[in-house]
This record gives sequence, C-alpha cells and structure tokens, in this order.
Amino acid sequence: MRRGHSLTLRLALVFSLVGGVAFACVGAYLYRALATQIIDRDDAELMRKAVRVRAELAIHHTSPVDRWREVSGVMSGNDEFGLDIRDSEGVLMVEANPDGSQFPEMTPVPLGTPVTRDAIYLWRSMHDYPVRGLALNAAVADQGPTVRVTVYQVARSRVQLMRAYRWKLLAAAGIGALAVGLLGFVALRAGMAPLRRMAAGTESVTFSSVALPIDPAQLPRELEELAIALQQMIVRLQEAYDRLSRFSSDLAHDFRTPIGNLLGQTQVALSSERTVEEYEALLASNVEEYERLSRMIENMLFLARADNARVALTEVELDLAAELSRQADYFELLADAKQITFNVDAKGAVTADSMLLRRAVSNLISNAVRHTPSGQRIFLTGTQDATTTRIEVANPGPGIPPEDLPKIFDRFFRGDPARSNSGESSGIGLAIVKTIMDLHRGSVQVESEPNGMTRFRLIFPR
Repeated sequence: MRRGHSLTLRLALVFSLVGGVAFACVGAYLYRALATQIIDRDDAELMRKAVRVRAELAIHHTSPVDRWREVSGVMSGNDEFGLDIRDSEGVLMVEANPDGSQFPEMTPVPLGTPVTRDAIYLWRSMHDYPVRGLALNAAVADQGPTVRVTVYQVARSRVQLMRAYRWKLLAAAGIGALAVGLLGFVALRAGMAPLRRMAAGTESVTFSSVALPIDPAQLPRELEELAIALQQMIVRLQEAYDRLSRFSSDLAHDFRTPIGNLLGQTQVALSSERTVEEYEALLASNVEEYERLSRMIENMLFLARADNARVALTEVELDLAAELSRQADYFELLADAKQITFNVDAKGAVTADSMLLRRAVSNLISNAVRHTPSGQRIFLTGTQDATTTRIEVANPGPGIPPEDLPKIFDRFFRGDPARSNSGESSGIGLAIVKTIMDLHRGSVQVESEPNGMTRFRLIFPR
C-alpha cells in the first residue's frame, strides 16, 4: 500500500512556504521604503543644488571666468550630478559632468518662483540608468537676458546599491524560510510525540482490554479531546461486539429449540409404525415450529434490511382511533381467553407507513396481553399536539425492573435469564418497535411501576 508523506514534513514545508512569503513581503516593504527614502534624499539634494546654482548666477563676480568656475563648482565632488546652462538662443554656455543623453521636454521653473518637487522630471540616460532632473530660469548678474539652467542626477550608485540590497533581501528570505522549515520540523516532531505514543498504545487495545494505556489528562488539549473520543469509540465498539456476541448466542439458542423439537419428534415418529392420526398430529406440531422459525427469520430479515437502510417507507395519513380500534379487535380473541378488555381513547391522525405502524403497535399489544393479569384492562391512547403525535399502550402487571429498562429494546433481550418464556417470545419484538420508530424519525419511550402500570409511547414528529 502506498504511504503518504509525513504530516510533520508537510506542515514543515507549509511553515517554510509561509515563512518565505512573510520574509519576501517584509523584504519588499523594506526595499520599497529604502528606495523611496533614497529618492527623497536625492530629490532634496537636486533642488538644493538648483537653488544654489541660481544664487551663484545672481552674485556679482570680477570676471565671467570666476562666475562659471563657481557655478561649475556646485557639482564638484559627485559626478552623478550634472549641469547644463544655455542662453535664450539655446547656445551652451557651461556644463558640468555631462551625461550625453537628450533631455526631455521640461517646463522650466520661472524666475523668482521657488523650486519644488513638482518640477522634477524622470527619464533614462544613454546607459539606461534612471535620471531625475529639473529646469529653471535664472538671471545672470550684470547681464540682461535670463538663462535656462538644467540640473540633473544620473542614479548609477542608487541602482547599484538597490541591486545589491535586493539580492541580500532575497538571500535573507530564502535562508529565513529554510530556517523556519527546519525549526518547524523539529518542533512538530517533538509536538507529535504524544500522538505517536497514543498510536502505539492503540495497537495494544483488544476487546478484553479496551482502556487506552495513556492518560488523556497528560496530553495537550487537542490530543486530549482526540484521546477521549478514541476511548469512547473503543467503548462503543466493545458494546457492539458484546451485543453481537450475545446476538449470536441468542440466535443459536432460539433456532436450536424449534429445530431440536422438529428433529426429536420426527425421530420418535420414525422409530416405529404410527397411525395416520399420529402422523397428522406430528405434522401439525411441526407446522407450528416451522411457523415460529418463519416468523423469527422474517423478523431478522426486517432488522437486517432496516440496519442497511433498505426499508422503503410509504407514509400516509392514518386515523388514530380507527387504527387502534382495529388492533384491539385483532387481539380480542386472545384477550378474551384471559378475560382482558381494551379501552381505546384516540383522536387525530398520524403520518406513517401503515404496515410498519400496525406491526409496532401489535408488538406492544401482544406484550401487554402476555403480561396483563386476568380480568384487567389494557389502555390504547392516541393524542396529538403542535409538534408530535403519540400512541400509548398501557397495561397493569408486575412491571419491568428498573435495571432492565435501558436494555429492553436490545435484540434478544429477555427479563428472564433462564428463558422460561422462550417459546412465547423471541426477544426481538421491542427491538423491531424501536427500529420502526427510527425509520419514522421518531422515538419510543417506556415507563414502568413495580406491580403497577407499564406504559409504552410511540412518538411521531408532525
């Protein structure tokens, strides 16, 4: 069988991916913040130099040579800054650190207007570096016309700095993601140790020892809930296993009795010559046992189909009074033999499968007739409210012991451990009643008083 990847490895890879994305986002923010800060600083320096050039041109100098030397000195010390001064005819008067690229069309800052960031333009140099510059008009002392001054900066060092910084950020993000993945793997492996212990302990669980060898209180909260749920599941499995074992034993016992009767009677009849009347009596007795076996097999098949959701319901609206009266009439002969009477008090209607409803009610009435003392009365009641429809079968009698009440709907359960009434009851009548109510999304309830009234209620949702 193909094994999947380790959960610890998967989570470590997820941590690494998340860490890499987080580092990349932080790196992108830092990169953008640094680039913006450097551009702001360069723009401030560019405007400062432009203002200084304008001021130097307005100062009186002893000779034009001194003036142009002072103006060109504004750009000294940093070959990234360039200067271009032209007269009104566009003739070049002086330049410093020329880049050689063509200037874009720029609107010069008028004479006497402060230089602001809005005057800065962006273009590419001849070597494909970003260039930021501005143009302004300036007056030259002792000269009439104004000149056009262009001050610009070729961002070679900034590009190289940001390129190196970008690679460092990428390397840091990669190393950080790898470190997060490795540390996450180590931490997850340590965190998964209780889960591995719990898995190892679960391997030792058997139906004879269903307790986990790990105290859930010593586990982390999330694993504590898992351990408790696992323990509850194991307990439910043990209960199901015990019910299945009891079911198999009870089934074998209930089939063995009629089969043993059939086999014994037939062997006795074949051991010697018999009259026709004796053979007829034997066949009649065998028919009773066959009918009993048939009913048991039919009931078992019904329960098996219901367990596998293979029972289709045909729900119709049924009159409660008519249905309960019909059931009372059906059991009238059996009740008369014990001098038992029925009291039917019902009104309203119930939506249910007619065959299954009659089967559930008849099972309850059959039990009531069997346990009701002679000369007493069985009460059949049907009521309705806004949310439910209730059918109640109540009878006096010895009652059901309180310790048996939670188990009476289990299959093959009988209150008599010695099975003295095995011939009368197969022990699955009430189990069928509960199954029928489950199919109708309803419930069955029971109340019993020792030597008093026993009440079974079928509750159908409206």
